[in-house]
This record gives sequence, structure tokens and C-alpha cells, in this order.
Amino acid sequence: MKHTTFIAFSGTLLSLASVAPAQVTATFEFITDTNTKIAAASANDISPDGQWIVGSLDSDGDLFGDIGYRWDRVNNQFTIIDNGGGAFVEAAVAVSDDGSVVLGDLPGKTDIYETIAAIWTDADGWTELGFLPNAGACPSRSNGYELSGDGTIAVGLSWDGCSGRGYRWTQESGMQELENLAFGANRASIMSSDGSVIAGFAQGVFGRTPVTWNGMTLAGTLLDPAAESQGEFLGISDDGSTVLGSWYFGDADGVFDAAMLSDGVIAKIGAGSLLPGWAGTPMDIADNGTIVGFDRLFGNRRAWIQPKGEGELVELVSWLNAHGANVPAGTELQVTQAISADGRYIIGHGAATGAWLVTIDWGNDCPADLTEDGSLNFLDVSAYLTAFGNQDPIADFEADGSFNFLDVSAFLAAFGAGCP
Repeated sequence: MKHTTFIAFSGTLLSLASVAPAQVTATFEFITDTNTKIAAASANDISPDGQWIVGSLDSDGDLFGDIGYRWDRVNNQFTIIDNGGGAFVEAAVAVSDDGSVVLGDLPGKTDIYETIAAIWTDADGWTELGFLPNAGACPSRSNGYELSGDGTIAVGLSWDGCSGRGYRWTQESGMQELENLAFGANRASIMSSDGSVIAGFAQGVFGRTPVTWNGMTLAGTLLDPAAESQGEFLGISDDGSTVLGSWYFGDADGVFDAAMLSDGVIAKIGAGSLLPGWAGTPMDIADNGTIVGFDRLFGNRRAWIQPKGEGELVELVSWLNAHGANVPAGTELQVTQAISADGRYIIGHGAATGAWLVTIDWGNDCPADLTEDGSLNFLDVSAYLTAFGNQDPIADFEADGSFNFLDVSAFLAAFGAGCP
């Protein structure tokens, strides 16, 4: 009867209380190999759970990456991934969900600038993925851009002579050319976790035009059949339902805007850019809707965030400092590269700052979910009653050190609000 009475009066209680918004906090750190003390020049990819990060280290102090790394953030273990000493070769651009497979590029055997896409594992080291027939060194033979979640599929760019071609690679099929779209100069830049959706660009009438490919059939689709739309796809949700890109909407300012394609509709993200006259460049999206990217103008970059996909774009360094991160004074955050699936970890880098990691605590968005199963039901009510009866601190919803009707009312308000 006690439980039944408690729920029956919830409608009355809900009107008497409100729930304080979740307290969001953030921290900032530069990525450095704690054993060698070598700073990371880039952070290129992060696993969905935020454990694995890959990029390049600056071993000679010239602010350019010259050797790859894989960082197990949870256990703070750096693994050096030697790329064979090739200049301007990025040895780690993507990582599988479990950290076991890394995608990158190797210097060519006859010319170090003729790079070839390759995968690396602890067991086998580097394995070249090869290149498409007739691939010219323009300057590469092939380049890796993205891995599937299980590390079995890679996509990127190879060549037909000196005309770019997108490819899909697996161990079984080798490197296969994706359908060549528009006027050539194709590149497969991104891919969903299961490999079913691939996206990038082709050469259109006026410049790059956004395209997608079916990861199973390799067939491609021009978003604008006339290839007159200008832009490219640069980021994708893990499930492939949302694709991010830089898109020209024909505005009078003549610049490209950050945009997303979802349910067949493409729309601006916020106002399209952080700064008027700059090109908005979205790079990744988390499951909670948070989008990260940067603005670009000539050689300048300015990192931004759209928290939970709501409102306008916010300068990342300002947002971090407003949430307690204390980014060192004068630090310019240039490129936000990726975000973990849960939105807790963001990686990026800059020409003068090197690579960095942001950690975000979004607070408890669902305080009434005492069973922590992602849903609200009678078990949570029962758990609250037990905690309240035992004067467990988790039942002190008013956070005032006492247990009374106000705590019960606050709990019921949170319960009625539901989980986001």
C-alpha cells in the first residue's frame, strides 16, 4: 500500500518541485607519451568508448608528426607505430573499436613520398593494402582514411593515373574501386561503424560535390544528380544515420557552412559557422547529439562545439573554460578531430599546440534512474524508498543533508521528467 499511495500522489508532488540542471564540467590536457616525454603532434581518431587514440608524435621537435602512436588512455600505455621513416607520412589515422587495428600510410619502397595505405596490428605489424590498377604517384599510390568498427574494412583514396578514386578494402576482396561519380577525383573519407555507409566527395561542376556509396554493393549516389552542389562529407554517426559535411547553400557571403544530412534532408548546423565569413567544418557527432568541428579561413582554424546538438556553435576554448577546464592562457584550439560515442572525450590538434584531449562530465541527466539501467520504472521508485528509509545520501535530492518531503518531491519531479 505504501508504494501505491506514493505513486498515486505523484501528480500533486510533481507540481511542487523542480530538478536542478545537470552540472557539466570539463578538463583539458595535452597528449604526451609519459615514457618518452614526446609530445603528440596530432590526434586523428578515437574509439567509441574513448579508450584508444591514434595519431602522430613529434620526435624531433619541429611541430610536425614523424612517427605514429596508439594510446591506451585507460591504462596510459603508448605504443609507438614506426612508419618506416617516411617524410609527411601519417602512420596512424584511424583505429578499430577495440584498438587492435590501426590504419595509416607507409612510405613507398622506391620513393618515400609515394605512400601506400596500410594496416597495423600488434601481431603482424604493417600490411600494405595495395593500390588500384594504373595508380600514379600523385604523389601517393593510395591513402587510408577510415576503418570499420571491427577493423576489417578500410576506405580511402587511390588513383587511375592521376585521377582520384575512392576504394573499399577487405582482406578477402582486396582493394576494390567504388563507383566513380561525377567528373572523377573521388575520395572515400568516412564510413559507418558497420561499413554499410561510405561518404566523401567527387569532382562536380564547380568544385567538390558530396557523395555517398553503399558499402556492400559499392554503388554510389550523387546528392545532386547534376553535380552542381558544392561540398563534401567529413563526419558520420556510428550507425550511419547522420552524415556531416561542409556545404555551400548559395548564401551571399559565398562561404561553406557546417551541415548535416539526416532522413534525406540537409540543413545547417547552428548558423553554419562560428565566425561570419569563415567556412564551417563539422567533423564528428556523439550519440548525445554533440557535434564538434572547426571554422577555417585560409590557413586559420578555430575549434568549436555544439553541445548536445542544440543552439549555436560555441568556441571550444571558451566553452571549456566556462566549465572549469582551465585551458592554458594563450592556447589556441584549432582543429577538433573526433568525439567518443558517449560524448565524453574530444580529441584535436593544432600546428603550434600539438594534440590535446578534452574530458567532459555531462552530469547526471537522469537522476531518478537509481538502478542505472537507462529507464525509469517501479524498480527506481522502490530503490528510492529504500534509500530514503535508510537515509542514504542518494535519496537527498535537495542536497541539504536532511531527508524530508522536499526530497521526495524532487525525486518525483525527476521521475516524471524522464530520461533524455
